[in-house]
Amino acid sequence: MPIIKLEALKEGMIVSGDVRNLDHMLLIPAGCPLSGRQISILSSWGITEIPVEAGPGAEDPADLLQRLAPEKLEEITGEMTALFWEAPDANPVQQEVFNLVLRHRAAQALP
Repeated sequence: MPIIKLEALKEGMIVSGDVRNLDHMLLIPAGCPLSGRQISILSSWGITEIPVEAGPGAEDPADLLQRLAPEKLEEITGEMTALFWEAPDANPVQQEVFNLVLRHRAAQALP
């Protein structure tokens, strides 16, 4: 369940967990598709990010890496591997961090 920043939210994305304000008041229930009005409401309540499912307007992480040219993906993967003390697949937490950074860098590299 990816957590998406408010600026990246799009109408039609499906909320994967209840969104509540600081007083625990329910703003948007899980399973609800986002509308433009709801995104504005989130902004007015100071919500900066929410959990969403992959859906209309949501970027599929696997698709993101497939859209990148193979040589660029290899270059980014090499750069990221050099930043880790040991192989990224040494433990599950390190592998997940590596994958998150890789997807982030891939998103930056796409036009």
